[in-house]
Parts: sequence; C-alpha cells; structure tokens
Amino acid sequence: MKKMRSAIALLELIFSIVIIAITLISVPNLIKTTSNASKEVITQESVSNASSYANMIMSSFWDENCSDPKYENPILYVQKEDANLKELNSSGILLGRRIGSAQTTPRRFRNDLSGNRLSASDTLQKEASDGEPDDVDDFNNRSVNLVQREATSVAAGEYKDISVALASTVNYINDKADNGYNKQTVTFNNPFDSTKIETQSTNIKLITVTLKSTNDPSKKIVLRAFSCNIGSSKLKERLFN
Repeated sequence: MKKMRSAIALLELIFSIVIIAITLISVPNLIKTTSNASKEVITQESVSNASSYANMIMSSFWDENCSDPKYENPILYVQKEDANLKELNSSGILLGRRIGSAQTTPRRFRNDLSGNRLSASDTLQKEASDGEPDDVDDFNNRSVNLVQREATSVAAGEYKDISVALASTVNYINDKADNGYNKQTVTFNNPFDSTKIETQSTNIKLITVTLKSTNDPSKKIVLRAFSCNIGSSKLKERLFN
C-alpha cells in the first residue's frame, strides 16, 4: 500500500504568491498613512501645548508692580492714558478709583511705599530679581522647545521633535475706544490687531504665542490674547462668632 504525501497544489501556490504581492505593495501606503497620522497627533498636541502656554501667561500678574500682595493687585498708571480712564479726583484730591467706578470698588489705584502712584513698567522684560516668571512681561521675547526628552525615556512613550518651538511676545497696544468710554455702547478697537503696537505703556497688553517649525518656516500657528489693566477683585471678609 502506497503512502500519500501532503503537497500544495499549484493553484494554491499561485493564490499565496498573489496575496503576498498585494500585501507587499500596500505596505508603503500603510507606513505613509501611519506616519501622517503620527504627524497629525503631534500637531494637535503642539497646538494644545501652545494654548496652555498662552493661558499660563494670561493667569500671571498683569505687571511686576501688581505682584506684591500688600498692594492687592492695583490698577496702574500708564503713560498713554485715556482721559476717561484716569483716576477720579475731587478738588485736587485723588480718590483712588476710575471715573464711573463705585466708591466701594476694590479695583483701585494705590501708592507705593514712597507715596507715589504705582505705574506700569516702561519696558516689557523679565526682571533680574525674578526667579520664575510671575507677570505677563516676563514672557516677552521668550522661546522654548516645545517637546524634549532624555534618550532613556523612550520606554515611557514620550517623543522628541526639537524642530518645534514656542515663541512668545508681549506688547502694549492701542487702548482707545472709537467713540470714547463715556457712552452707553462702546465701540472698541480690535485688541488682537498687532499693527497697533505702542512704544509707551497703555492699559492693554497683547500676548502673542507662535508655534513654529525650524525645519519649515512656512508652517506656523499664531495665537493671540490680551490682558487689561483693571486690577483684581478682593474677597469680602465676614466674621463668624
């Protein structure tokens, strides 16, 4: 009795070769699709980081002269001051609040230890006395690589793209209302207009965060926000017996 040996039919072999060929042809497309998807993920993460960075700047003090807690984040004097935003006075006596503000408002102009009204910084830069940035000005002309990692941290799932960087600038911009502030309806200039940058201090600071690739300068995303010189509220204290 003869033994039967298993064998692959010629037709099955042809089908196998065709399937393998199709698979090999599609591999480059699969790799390209995966690569593009990875780039999209990195782009989205970069935009998210840029937005978080802008929010971090916005959460800082408006000016270095607002950062001392004994002054309770005051309204500051600025060089280019609108007449309707000046400090209210009565018979030459400064009252500490802006025109139209309630007498009890906590958002007030305040004196420094020498008795002078606190003013906005003339230059927008990080002060030498600051360790970590604490006010909006500290982020002017600041550039950082967006994502970095040590070579040993690959296992943690981190990635590295040193060509992506964040750059932030801070500028004073025009704070004039088109029809004045003493109107029921105020028409205001576009606070995001970077063409209206002022060389002297105003009541509005424009914050610009630019996300860019050093490998391809044409690829960049710009986020803008603004922060105003309005002081901060003070929580009302209540005594309990």
